[in-house]
Amino acid sequence: MHFWLHALNASLQADLDRVSQTLTRRIRELAERYVAPLPQLADEVEALSGRVEAHLQRMGVAWR
Repeated sequence: MHFWLHALNASLQADLDRVSQTLTRRIRELAERYVAPLPQLADEVEALSGRVEAHLQRMGVAWR
């Protein structure tokens, strides 16, 4: 009877470790994704939009 208790404990600990590692990895992913502040992202979008618009004008595309 003592053996199955030890096996159950080991299995539960392995599951907890797996869940903990998964959560830690996900938190790191989210932290990396949202490290750039919104004003910085807005500036990048504005700059890239200007480049796209310039390329489209050179191609003769106008939609406005």
